[in-house]
Parts: sequence; structure tokens; C-alpha cells
Amino acid sequence: MNRFFVDEIDDGLARIEDADFRHCKHVLRLKEGEEVFLVFDGREYVGRILSYESNAALCTVIKESDKTREADIHVSLYQCIPKSSKIETIIQKNVEIGVNRIVPVISYRTIVKISEQSKEEKKLTRWHKVSEEAAKQSMRNIIPKVDHIMTFKQMMNDLRQSEGLIIVPYENESDNSLSNVQIDHSDVRIVIGPEGGFEEFEIEELKNAGAHIVTLGPRILRTETAGIVACAICMYKTNNI
Repeated sequence: MNRFFVDEIDDGLARIEDADFRHCKHVLRLKEGEEVFLVFDGREYVGRILSYESNAALCTVIKESDKTREADIHVSLYQCIPKSSKIETIIQKNVEIGVNRIVPVISYRTIVKISEQSKEEKKLTRWHKVSEEAAKQSMRNIIPKVDHIMTFKQMMNDLRQSEGLIIVPYENESDNSLSNVQIDHSDVRIVIGPEGGFEEFEIEELKNAGAHIVTLGPRILRTETAGIVACAICMYKTNNI
């Protein structure tokens, strides 16, 4: 069944609006009486289209779904921004895996610099759309948040305020494997460096904040691959795959 996020469910009724409404009516051409999945407040419901209004599809809620689609760990991905549109692939694939939050980061070696607020807002709008589309495709019950861009210093402040497990894949680490890290936290934070890798002083600062500096194996992974692999391993180790 097709899947739509709705803003509210009131007295057993919901409205599919905006771009989803146009997609529902004009692209999918769903008819009155057809069933759809409705997602509200992190929960999934089975609904039926009652009628089309001028700018919305009115649906009735039949029942709440009994399927569990979200992981029982909350994973945040702090991703140093790569060149070109690689960040969109990173967002898409990690949302599919189950990440809850994505934080774009500018570190010392990050090539991409976004200094103007208008440019950042434009990119965030695009990145949120990528997250939303990936959430729908992968049957998520939430649309993972893409935060405002952080500097390395801002990221460190954010990490220090957390009680979660911090994991940092690093190409110069060879002994401590992620497969050996015990993940017994409900809050996991994965930090991925830029295309040129982290500077040593950045790794030291992460270590001082309690981060686990790990290897993902003997092969050097690209920045757009490392986060996907690390997140997938975390999901596997916590029985969320």
C-alpha cells in the first residue's frame, strides 16, 4: 500500500495534503475506497480514502498497524560534508538503514564551505526532501531530521552534552574494531570525517570526549560509504536488521 505522512488524526479522520495530495490523486491516481498507510506521530495506521476535496484527500482511519518499523536505538550521524551531491546519497541510504538524525559538519579538512545563511537554508530544504522521500520509500514511521550545519567545535559541544555512545571510524586505527564495541546505549552517535580524513588533533579531541575510535576493516572506505557501513553494523549488533 502507498504511504503518507499526515499532520493530525482527529476523530478517526485524516487529511493528505500539499505535495502528497497531488501525488496521491494525480500521479498514483488512487480511487475513493482504496486503502493507504497513514503515519502520524511515529505511528502507522491503515486508512481508507473517503473523498477528494479541492486540496486534500479525506481519509478514515481503519486501525493502527501492529508492525514495528523503527529501531529500538536512536542513531545520530554526524557527517562531514563531501563534495558535489554525495551528501544526498548519504542521507538517502542512512535513512533507509534506520538513522534518526543527520548532522552535516564542517571540519578542518572539509572542502565544502557554506557561509551564507540563504544558501544553507536552500540546501537544508533539499536535504530534508531527500530524507522524506527515503523515509516513505523505506516505510519509516518518522522522517529523520537533517540539522543545521555545525562546525567541528559546535559538534563537540553537542557530543559532550550527550550521554550516548560516540563512535568514530578512523582510517589510521587498526586495532579497535567496531565489531568489538559493546553497544548497550539507546543513543548512538556516529561521527564520519571528511574526504581528507580527520586531523590528529580532532581525533584527540574526540577521544577526550569519550569517543570510541574504531576501524571498519583493512580497506579504506570513502566518506560516503563509511557512515552507511558503521550504521548498518550498529543496527546488526543491536538486532535491528
